[in-house]
Formats: sequence, structure tokens, C-alpha cells
Amino acid sequence: MLRRRDLAYPWVFGLFALFIIACGTTHLMHAWTMFYPDDVTEGLIKALTAAISVSTAIVLWPLLPRLLALPSHAALAREVEERRLAESRAVASEARIAAFIENLAEALFVVRVEAGGFVMETVNPAFERLFGLHAKDIVGYPVSKVIPSAMLAAALPHWHKAAEARQPVEYVVEAETPLGLRVWQTVLVPMMDQDGRVDRLLGSARDITMTRRLQADLLQSARLATVGTMCAGLAHETSQPLNAAMLWLRSARAATAGFEPPRQTEKLHNALGVVEGQLRRAGDLVARIRALPGEEAGVTQVFDAARAAAAAVHTAAGQYAAEDITIRLHQQAALLPVRGASARLEQALMQLLANARDAVLDKRQVDPGSDASIFVTLRAEAGEAVIEVQDTGPGFPDSLRDAIFDPFFTTRDPGRGSGLGLPLAAAVARGMGGRIEGRNLPDGGALFTMRLALAPESCLQSATEAAPT
Repeated sequence: MLRRRDLAYPWVFGLFALFIIACGTTHLMHAWTMFYPDDVTEGLIKALTAAISVSTAIVLWPLLPRLLALPSHAALAREVEERRLAESRAVASEARIAAFIENLAEALFVVRVEAGGFVMETVNPAFERLFGLHAKDIVGYPVSKVIPSAMLAAALPHWHKAAEARQPVEYVVEAETPLGLRVWQTVLVPMMDQDGRVDRLLGSARDITMTRRLQADLLQSARLATVGTMCAGLAHETSQPLNAAMLWLRSARAATAGFEPPRQTEKLHNALGVVEGQLRRAGDLVARIRALPGEEAGVTQVFDAARAAAAAVHTAAGQYAAEDITIRLHQQAALLPVRGASARLEQALMQLLANARDAVLDKRQVDPGSDASIFVTLRAEAGEAVIEVQDTGPGFPDSLRDAIFDPFFTTRDPGRGSGLGLPLAAAVARGMGGRIEGRNLPDGGALFTMRLALAPESCLQSATEAAPT
């Protein structure tokens, strides 16, 4: 009893022990009095024994139902076994849930709500993959110190709304992450403490970047389907009178070769030269309109996009050097094998570089001391050849982001642009199974990204060996 501290009603054992000792003392006193009579002492001991016996009986009577209700050893053993099984099931369930969260495709995160702001409490591996942020670098820190400013500015208003409204919030945001531009859809659920206050926000984010790109591509394709048909018919109908006018112009120039006086002939030839220049310009425009549907002309093959881009940069750098415009090429991949026509890709890149040149010149008119630079980056990413053209210009209105690739759309004054440069570049990208995206940068300037599917390098080597020398 002294060693077991978990016994039920330990004082009952004390009463029984006292009763047994008293009974033993009575028998011992009875044997003693047989030789040395002492009736008084024997009577007192018997009276004490009787009192203890009656007291134990009185106390034990109401306690019997409780003692009988105590579980038996077998029942306790069963209960222990059941608890062990329940504990093992709970551990297994927790392991399954942890494995589910670890392998979930959607990003999960928990943000703790504090008086001074939000603190990142936990994230799963999908969160790290989606945003390029490691758990060890952000968990336990205020979000203002560990989350990139662009991401935080896009998400923070929704976090405040969920915490204040105490209701789930669903939102879609687009922002620059350490892995590049991402679009994600988030469901944010506030979690309450015992006092009914929002102490945490549970978020589930899903990457919909590729879905948005696909939607944009489908929308652009649908928009250009009608425009392409119209442009093809317009180019066909326009090219015939232009060709006829050019032939008649050449005939007129040949017929006036010996006219007198020479001064009048020179004026006539100058006029004919102006007309011919305008006809060539119109013919050029018709050729660009014909190229808008994006179908590759001629035989396509696997070629090195990095080499084609370097050639376009070299050509543009020579042309723009007189305007004090610097073009810098940053090549992160030695080879970028793609399938298409090298000349068409160079043409598209020249259009992007020309658009960047116009942007930096526009900014120079407003700020003569501004940096006039164009940056071209080449890299491989997720099975794609990525060509980026970045300028230091003023950028473009975000409201026009979906319209800048539409044919004949331009933000320039009449006579300064046909609105076919970016659509032509986009048509070349589509013809090669790729696409072009444009966006403004947080620090200023615009960034146009061309993405083309990479071809196996073995195909590039085969094409190079088969090329005539």
C-alpha cells in the first residue's frame, strides 16, 4: 500500500489492517489470560476490536457499490489494449495526413495573425516549388521580411480581408516570384481560437500560370482567325494592283530615258522614284500582312535559336549605335535547338528589338539623361527556349496588355508605326509552335518573352551535318 500510490480508497486498507491487528491482539490476550488472568485488559482490547469492526462495517457498507464498480484486471487489460490500438491508429492516420500534405500538388500554407502583422507558420513542399521559397528561410518570420515585395503587395490585401471579415476569401493574383511571373488562385480560410478571434489563416494556392497562357493563346488564335482570313484576302487583292502599278512605273521610266530637256527629265525621274519608293513600301506592308497568319514559309528544320538571336542582336547593335542605344546579350544556354526557319526567327527578333528601340527613344524625349539600353537574354527553361527582350523605356499601359499583339494596333502617332511589328513577331512564334508574352517590369521598362519548344540536340547535329558546305 505504501508503494502503490494509485490505489482506490487507500484508507480502507488501513481500516482492514487495523481490524486484523486488533483481532490478532484479542487472540493473543486470550492466550495470555489463561496463565495470567487479566480480565480488565482483555475486555478493553475486545471492546476496541469491536469498535474497529463496527466502524469498518459502517464505512464499508456505502462503499461496496463503488468498489464493485471498479474495473477488473481483465477489463483494465482490455482498456489498455484498446487505447494502444487507438493510439497506433492515430499515429498512422497522422502519418497518412502528413504524407498527403507533403505530396499534395497544391501549395498549402498557414499564416499566424499577430498584432504587428502576419507570421509565416508552416508551408508544404508544393509551396516551395510554386514560389521558389524555402521553408527554412520563411517559417517563423514576419511575412514582410521574407516574402518578396511584389508577391506580398498582391496577396496582403486579401489576407487582411479574410482576417477582418472572418470569412473565407478566394482570389487570383499575378506577381513576380523568385521563379518568374506566376499566376495563382488561392482559397484563404480564417481559423478561430477559443475566444472566437482569428489567430491563423489557412491558405491553399494553385498555379494557373499555364492555364492562363493557354486561355490567352486560344483567345488570340480565335481573334486572329478572322483577322488572318481578312488579311490574306486583302494582301491578295492589293498585291495585284501594286504589281501592275510597279510594272507601268518601270515602263514609264524606261520610256522617258531620252526626253529633253534634261532638267525636266531629272524632275520626272525624281517623281517616279518617289512613287516607286511608296509602292515598295506598300508592297512591304502587304508582305507583312500576308505573314500574319503565322504559317512558316519554306522548309523548316532544326536550328540554333541562340545563334539566330545573336545574329539579330549584332545587326541591330550596328544600326542603333548611331543613336547611342546599347544592346547587351546575356546567353545562359550554349545551344537552343528549335524547329522552324532561322530567317523568320531573326525577322521576329528584329521586330522586338525595333519595338524596344522606339520605347527607349520615347523615354529619352521626356528624360534626355535616361538610360537607353536593351537587354536580350537567352536561356532554356522547362523544355522551352526562352528569348527575352527587355528595354528601359516607359513601358505600356497595363490595360493594353492583351491588345498590343493585335494587327494594326499601335500606341504611336499616325505615320510612326503600322501596328504590325509585334503581331508579326507573335505570328512567327506561333508558326514555330511557341508564343510571346509582354509585361511591364516593377522597376520600369517592358519585357517581351518569346517561348519556343526545344528540339533534341541530336536533331540539331543531324541538320548541321546534312547542311551543304
